[in-house]
Amino acid sequence: MDNKQVAKIFYDIAGLLELKEENPFKIRAYQNAARSLEGLNENLQQLVASKQLQAVPGIGKAIAEKIEELLNTGTLKYYEELKASFPSTLFELLRVPNLGPKKIKALHDKLGIASLKELESACQENKLVDLKGFGKVTQDKILDGIKIATASLGSHLLGKILPIACEILEYLRKSKAIERVEIAGSTRRFKEIVNDLDFIASTKKPREVADYFLKLPFASGIIAKGETKVSVRLASPPLNVDLRIVKPSEFATALHHFTGSKEHNVAMRGFAKRKGYKINEYGIFKEGSEKPVKIESEEELYAFFGMDYIPPEMRENYGEVEAALEHRIPRLLEASEIRGLFHVHSVWSDGHDTLEDMIRGAYERGYKFVGISEHSKIAT
Repeated sequence: MDNKQVAKIFYDIAGLLELKEENPFKIRAYQNAARSLEGLNENLQQLVASKQLQAVPGIGKAIAEKIEELLNTGTLKYYEELKASFPSTLFELLRVPNLGPKKIKALHDKLGIASLKELESACQENKLVDLKGFGKVTQDKILDGIKIATASLGSHLLGKILPIACEILEYLRKSKAIERVEIAGSTRRFKEIVNDLDFIASTKKPREVADYFLKLPFASGIIAKGETKVSVRLASPPLNVDLRIVKPSEFATALHHFTGSKEHNVAMRGFAKRKGYKINEYGIFKEGSEKPVKIESEEELYAFFGMDYIPPEMRENYGEVEAALEHRIPRLLEASEIRGLFHVHSVWSDGHDTLEDMIRGAYERGYKFVGISEHSKIAT
């Protein structure tokens, strides 16, 4: 669990405490701790190990103990108890832009609203128009916010999910029963929006691997368990994690298949068929044969068909198969080649860091310039 994940939980705690009308000082303590953790460059595990956690501004003894509990167990008893005191659907409302805990509490107390669906119905029936602190303009803004929240429900930005994926990958690589394991799916293709996490692992001991995966420290529940697929649910962020368990000889083709995209796979299957072969997650087969071609890597898979290797980021069936056949796959941009950013925000509008933090972050990344593009106060 990284700094931003812990910060997210503390922001949630602050919001829940506001709903319960707790002491404002207690609420601010969690908000301050969350902000400190968001801007913290040091690794939390290292700070705990060196007993320097309480040296971080906003982190006192009580909050430090909660951070250690999260890092050691993947959960926080206090947080779970707070969540249990509210309808689970109430968290949906926190995703609506410009709808803070105070307004959510008013809606819950006065109209009994505890979900996005109930909120949308109330707005459509104009129940917020005469409600103190709301009115027609606010109701219209909330309706617009509901569309955004509904569209993004279950979706997460890659930047928030990638650190979690890397943490799970590191956990899986510690299993002696796993021979090879990699991230797959849209995360491996670096899509901006991620709906779930996919992993591929090869082994001769599938049950042992399945049991090990189910012990993932920060998993909140088991969705499915089998010898070829195991799925768990993460609580924060709410996310499904799937592990596909394959034979060592199937790893390369399974990784290719479950990396996707579906459109890329269809294009590859069509090309293979025209060449007299069948390709799926189990291997590459000559038509009429049940014996797979020996393939050890994705590079070998593409080379078998006379193609250049196609990076996962390009596998969307936008012409990459044809380009690979003609040996004109372009070189991908490296992070080290980025010179600067033009469109960033600070806390002055709807960003999460101060202007000073943004400039410092750009400098630490070696950028030569950064362009601040703030919204007007009226727009936010």
